[in-house]
Amino acid sequence: MTLTNESACSYTCDVGMEMINGYGFMKPYGYQTLIMEVAGNHLREFEIGVDDLLQKGMSWVLVSSSVEIIEPIRSEMSLKARTWHSKQDRLTFRRELCFTDLNGNPLFNAATFSVLMDINDRRIIRPDKLDFNIGEAHEEFLIEASPKLRIKDEMQICDKRKVYPSCIDRLGHTNNCRYPEFAYDALTESEIASLNRMRRMDIYFKSELRPGDIFTVRRNALSAGHGELIVDGVNDETSKQSFICRMVFE
Repeated sequence: MTLTNESACSYTCDVGMEMINGYGFMKPYGYQTLIMEVAGNHLREFEIGVDDLLQKGMSWVLVSSSVEIIEPIRSEMSLKARTWHSKQDRLTFRRELCFTDLNGNPLFNAATFSVLMDINDRRIIRPDKLDFNIGEAHEEFLIEASPKLRIKDEMQICDKRKVYPSCIDRLGHTNNCRYPEFAYDALTESEIASLNRMRRMDIYFKSELRPGDIFTVRRNALSAGHGELIVDGVNDETSKQSFICRMVFE
């Protein structure tokens, strides 16, 4: 089955108690978890989900994920969501997602960029080399988003962490929903209490973190002038940047 009439598909998902912090605001990882749940359900419906692609020796790998928050989520609730493949270039696939409450009131919009990876040699597969068709992109874009970000801020070390087995997913690397947890743990108490003012979050996945890896968490100093908090992780063994999480507060 190819991805036709995607934007007409609708899904429901739930905000669980574990996604809400002690101040009653959605944690950053909650947005990423909901995005992955809806995208995963959608891809399975069109027979190009994780199980389908693993049989072909490949998998989707997330490059970046961006969220624009319209109305902060403050409690457990059920959501409605739609998603569609919006753009394809030489290597990446862009996907849009929109989330509303059950009455159709907008809550947040998102865009993701992904590549297809050969799971054996960990190399990116070019779309023109695929033996199946995922359909034409529906070019309706919900937010401004890019799969690339360069950090210009001076970063300060705030933590050192290890990748434990609980972080690892079916592809043998740290699951993308864990990275916003790493970023959340780098926040101060006052920043955690201000998550209702977060209006955007961008996560960039730069290199894999595998079982047993030690990585250094760094962050900038949140400026009241620009309200942009950046947290990243650097693999201690390879010195490669593993992820960047950017949170923008109003």
